[in-house]
Amino acid sequence: MKNRNFLNNHSINTLINLANIESGLLDNNFVAAPEDLNKFVDIKLGIPILIPADEKIFDFQLKDVFEIEKNTLLSIVYSHQDEDYVGFKHSFRKFKFLSKINVKKRYREPLNYYVQQNRDTFRKVSILKKTFKKIGAFQTRNIPHFGHEIIMKRMLALCDHLVINPVVGPKKRGDTTIKCLNYVFTDLLENRYQQKMSFIPIFANMFYAGPREAVHHSLIRKRLGFDLFSVGRDHAGAENIYREDEAPILIEKIKKDLGIDVMTHYGAKFCKFCNKVVLYEDCRQKEKYLLDISGTEFRDNILKKTIFDLADEEMQKNLFETSIEIFES
Repeated sequence: MKNRNFLNNHSINTLINLANIESGLLDNNFVAAPEDLNKFVDIKLGIPILIPADEKIFDFQLKDVFEIEKNTLLSIVYSHQDEDYVGFKHSFRKFKFLSKINVKKRYREPLNYYVQQNRDTFRKVSILKKTFKKIGAFQTRNIPHFGHEIIMKRMLALCDHLVINPVVGPKKRGDTTIKCLNYVFTDLLENRYQQKMSFIPIFANMFYAGPREAVHHSLIRKRLGFDLFSVGRDHAGAENIYREDEAPILIEKIKKDLGIDVMTHYGAKFCKFCNKVVLYEDCRQKEKYLLDISGTEFRDNILKKTIFDLADEEMQKNLFETSIEIFES
């Protein structure tokens, strides 16, 4: 895309939210007036999409501007009042929003790019559905270890084709870059999961809103045309602000209302007794035998270029040699 170098993360975040409205992905979530926000007290509707009154990006008049208080956004989107939470600071920097959208000419080209990319994702999923009866979507923001792979394999037992479907947009520091995810999964799928999986990202922002975002992500996949999604331990959470089991418990309660089959799970563990990676709920061994697969440890190993035992060795060696930026800085 031309002329993208003038966009900062805040501008990209705003344009992606607008692209989600224009592409039809999240048009039902657009908040064009303060009263529109009230319906999102119902968590089954996902995350409200607000467009900030940014004079750099939009032309507008004062009558087109409305304000939402910080504590209202924190309560509805995040279910807490911590203004310093990384997800809130990442997603909401201004608290005046637009009811009428008029994008400045300079920003129309990147906006159209995001809109077209999302429409292409709609099209690609539609094409897959002509070949495969049931299609699943697996969302990840991490380089896959064996825990991720066992979840992917379990999903493949429930669908005919699985799409690795990460959300593309500005991420918090330390998250894996989309270029790295593309590099890793393209190689993995070609060499180990021939024709059973594909890699198709979608432009959407991460809010790090935990359980509510698990609902939001499920609704995005329903809108895209997927039949199956997965929600696991600490879905879209950060800084340990949500309980690890909150998202799957919530989804189990409401998944009949979501219009998409959602496979819930409580994460993968390494069982010392079984000597293998298992889904937590599948293993009958005592808790003392079950070890967490540490994403932090895996990340540290990658940075130090040392092999992490619970992830594909060849994939890691390829990562050590690549010049691709692996983590968001």
